[in-house]
Amino acid sequence: MLAVVVILFALLWMPYRTLVVVNSFLDTAYLDLWFILFCRLCIYLNSAINPVIYNAMSQKFRAAFKKLCNCGPQRSEKPAAYSMALTYSVIKETSNGESPDHYTTELDDLTATDEFLPKRLSFDDSHLSSKVTFSNA
Repeated sequence: MLAVVVILFALLWMPYRTLVVVNSFLDTAYLDLWFILFCRLCIYLNSAINPVIYNAMSQKFRAAFKKLCNCGPQRSEKPAAYSMALTYSVIKETSNGESPDHYTTELDDLTATDEFLPKRLSFDDSHLSSKVTFSNA
């Protein structure tokens, strides 16, 4: 895609740049109205063709443009999932009486749904005790 953009840039700006170089060496400037109009048309076409090239050759550009214009498929909101890190330890028992080896393993993301979370959590602080009560009501 980059090569196509660079080649088109060079080709479409070449008439104007050629006119500038030629006019710098001539005593009287070459100012043919139709050629100047053609040079301007090429320059404007260069600017207009870039989004078309990006759309034709880049899937990321198409996705970002659809997202920007809100013309992609509308997605429904999913319920929020709870993520938490889980760490657990495994102790290896040895039969020859040596000290056990200790292994720690981590799981990066664990999604907890509502069935794993407590429905109601209440704290009883009337007697300043550290009593916590879980219920499924």
